[in-house]
Amino acid sequence: MKRTLVSLAAVGAIALGVSTAHAADLAPMPMYKAPMLPPPAYSWTGFYVGANGGFGGNKFDYPVTVGPASGTASLNSSGFFGGGQIGYNWQLSPLWVVGLETDFDEADIEGNATASTALGGASAGSKIDWFGTVRGRAGALVTPNTLLYATGGWAYGHTTTSASAALFGVGAATSIGNNQNGWAVGGGLEYAFNSWLSFKTEYLYVDLGTSTLVSGAPGGVPFSLSEKATAHTVKAGINIKLGDLGAGWMR
Repeated sequence: MKRTLVSLAAVGAIALGVSTAHAADLAPMPMYKAPMLPPPAYSWTGFYVGANGGFGGNKFDYPVTVGPASGTASLNSSGFFGGGQIGYNWQLSPLWVVGLETDFDEADIEGNATASTALGGASAGSKIDWFGTVRGRAGALVTPNTLLYATGGWAYGHTTTSASAALFGVGAATSIGNNQNGWAVGGGLEYAFNSWLSFKTEYLYVDLGTSTLVSGAPGGVPFSLSEKATAHTVKAGINIKLGDLGAGWMR
């Protein structure tokens, strides 16, 4: 009986030693880590609204005809403007983006001229009171978050032309307002900080066309005076992305 117990103990010790040695030889089980996925690429597709402000100016031209004779006078202009925009972008591929944007800005872009003598004086000038555009945009992505684009389309606005004169202390003044239509062309750079906020800088050349101020035929001689308003504008603005047609209004 004692021999049997001794034998069982010896077998158990040998088995335990073998198991311990085998376990010591096993490599530790590797820890599982989920693969790191890259962040989703930024998508430019969607509606946006924003605000902008900037500086602009160029000149007002005044074509005049008297009978068979004609000529043009000019006034340099400058001033600030500010307003807002709304639009929609379509990202066609990882490289190309197209879109449509409309904006509207209150403005104080004006030009004035004055003259005076010992007997009296006179002044005349014009101002762009407000203007807006409806434009297409098309551009390339310099980086997934940086869009370099060209833009162009319809421009419209309102101008006011005024004149006053005084002689021997007696004065007179007139003011004429005009709604005008033309075109705009330019380009810009827009950078997206995150999925909903972007910053842009933009240059636009705005041509509001030519509008007739006065015309007639005093004494049988045809006479007309017109105004042409143009401006180089530089603006900065922010856009807030609202959503896109395929994913609902907000995301």
